[in-house]
Amino acid sequence: MATTTGRWRAHVDAILWHLLPGICVFCNESSGVPMDLCPHCHAALPWLLNPCPQCALPQVQSGAPRCGACAAQPPPFVRAVAAMRYADAVARMIQHVKFAGNRIDARVLGSLLGEQVTRAYCDEPLPDVIVPVPLSSARLLRRGHNQAALIARWVGHACATPVDYDLCARTRHTPAQTGLGRSARLRNLHGAFAARRPVAGLRIAILDDVMTTGATVTALARTLLAANAKAVHVWAVARTLEPQPQPIPAAVLLESPG
Repeated sequence: MATTTGRWRAHVDAILWHLLPGICVFCNESSGVPMDLCPHCHAALPWLLNPCPQCALPQVQSGAPRCGACAAQPPPFVRAVAAMRYADAVARMIQHVKFAGNRIDARVLGSLLGEQVTRAYCDEPLPDVIVPVPLSSARLLRRGHNQAALIARWVGHACATPVDYDLCARTRHTPAQTGLGRSARLRNLHGAFAARRPVAGLRIAILDDVMTTGATVTALARTLLAANAKAVHVWAVARTLEPQPQPIPAAVLLESPG
């Protein structure tokens, strides 16, 4: 049934892209491919090179099984995949999804992450389910959407992996993490997540828009493992490197399309 549904969706998508050709979100030219991103702008994105397979930070030694930090103190997730560095146009697109709920940018970012995930798991099975990092009810009410959930839809589509939007919940509202270090973020998130249904034996991919210090996905991974998940993976559109980029001014967001 799943295979039949997947083939039907692929057929419908092919027809839609033929009838409504993609327009690049950066240069506004025809993309020439079934994505709103042309090959030239695709190549110019800040792709994350030589990442550690476990934390997604760039490694000094190419091809190492994991970086020195992960070898010394492994995180609770077995693998992390981030498509790009949190910089330049990618940061702007993520801000558009996060604060404006831009569905086109969510589709492009989710498709790009899906490409990287498919490539990363070419020799091993994908996780059983994708779980977007949940927002608190207060933040969800204020924004009207969860940016991780908007992106997860397209990652799941690209990877043919189901997305469970309700498996986890944020049990309490936490202050904004901006400006906090990793330790402070972990304290801020202690006890902030809960599994709503049994997860025993599941291999779960946590999906977030940006992985900064890793505190959010670490807290959620610990919650899922405590509920007897078999393994936790982390997928993110972008990884923040040092120095962290400056926040995009609200005036710039308002002037930008979408």
